[in-house]
Amino acid sequence: MTEKEMIGTLVRSAAGHDRGEYYIVVGTERNICYVANGKERTIVSPKKKNQKHLQPAECEYDRTIQKKMQAGEQVREEEIRKLIRNLERESITCQKRMSSKSKAQ
Repeated sequence: MTEKEMIGTLVRSAAGHDRGEYYIVVGTERNICYVANGKERTIVSPKKKNQKHLQPAECEYDRTIQKKMQAGEQVREEEIRKLIRNLERESITCQKRMSSKSKAQ
């Protein structure tokens, strides 16, 4: 994936104290990605992460933010928070369904 294609991508931290957290890539520079979650890490004050410590999200999600960022349009912090919050909710619901199925067997 090129640096420009990475912009707006939903990723999950694979290493560090924030392991498992979701972020949106807001900038790239060589092997460094700047990520934001709309809360502690905003678009104007993103977290600096090594690209090898990030994994693209393996789930389906609304790519509106990615398209807006790649087109150079303004993205609000609340849009990022909402995307991540919905994704985390779906993940919890999916995990509950999977655990109830395994108990039934």
